[in-house]
Amino acid sequence: MASEPDRTAMVFVVDDEAVVRDSVCVVVQTMGFAVQGFSSASEFLDYFESYDVSGSVCLIADIQMPKVSGVDLLEQLIASGKQCPVILVTGHGGAALKDKALGLGAAGYLEKPFRPADLQAVISEIIERDTNEDDGPAR
Repeated sequence: MASEPDRTAMVFVVDDEAVVRDSVCVVVQTMGFAVQGFSSASEFLDYFESYDVSGSVCLIADIQMPKVSGVDLLEQLIASGKQCPVILVTGHGGAALKDKALGLGAAGYLEKPFRPADLQAVISEIIERDTNEDDGPAR
C-alpha cells in the first residue's frame, strides 16, 4: 500500500504569466502543499541557490519563458548539482518536446490546460518517490 505523500513538501512554481502562476499556486496550495511562485527562471535560481533541499521539494516550470526556458532551467539545475524533481508544463507541446524534456531528466510533463487532478497526481507521485528514497528501500 502506498504511503501518504509528504504534505509538508515545498512546491515551487515558475511561470512568467502571473495569472497562470497564481492559478497553479492556488491549486497546489489547496492540495495541502506549501508553495512559492517565481516570475522567471533567474528569480527562482537566485532563491534556490541558498535554499535547503533537505526536505521534499518539487518544481513546476513553464517551458515557454523569455530568456531562460523551462528546459534551460532544468539543464542549469542539473549542471549546478543542486537538483530537485522538475515538472515541465507547456501550452505548445507535442511528442518531440515531451520526449526531449523527459530525456533531459524532467520528472513529469503536462500540457496546458491541465486538470488539477492530473497536476496533483504528478506532484504526489514525485513527492512520494522522493520521500521513499529518503527513507531507504521499501520493506
